Amino acid sequence: MYRLSATLSLGLRRAGLRRWPVQLIRSLQSTMNPLPGDLFARNLRRERERLGLSQAEVARRSSEILGSNLDPTAVTRVEQGTRTVRLDEAVAIAQALDVPLPLLYSEAGALDTAALLARYRVELAQALSNWEKDRLEVQRIMLTIQTITAGDTQIMLEPRLRDAIDARVAEERNDDPADSGATDPGA
Repeated sequence: MYRLSATLSLGLRRAGLRRWPVQLIRSLQSTMNPLPGDLFARNLRRERERLGLSQAEVARRSSEILGSNLDPTAVTRVEQGTRTVRLDEAVAIAQALDVPLPLLYSEAGALDTAALLARYRVELAQALSNWEKDRLEVQRIMLTIQTITAGDTQIMLEPRLRDAIDARVAEERNDDPADSGATDPGA
């Protein structure tokens, strides 16, 4: 940061100026090597505008979440980079915007995040589908075992496997395995 300031100051003197406007310096610094605070300010503005909310509305929603007053000018100053945001304020602002907090301080854009969420939703749907197929396969195998053993599963199953199946069946029925006393999963 010192190197950047010194370089800018040298350029100013060569241009015959005494000082750079503070906003311009901050703007140059934030685009060259953005810090999390700079990213937060930029992403806060982007998400707020995407949702069509005013700074006052973000402040009002955040204040409700915080349980204390967050002035609309504070949101303005955060977006301009002239005010740092406290962690509790950052969490409240993310909740007010209904976005995950990391979206506001990372370089990933909203589209990247939306694509990532879509991919995870597809993976979740596939995992749930696979789980349901496996559950149905376990039920099919259990019925086959019951048919072969005439309902006496204790004949064919090892005790450890039988206990695991009993616990799973009791769990699906929302029963406590210790209370049910049942060893027959088909019961």
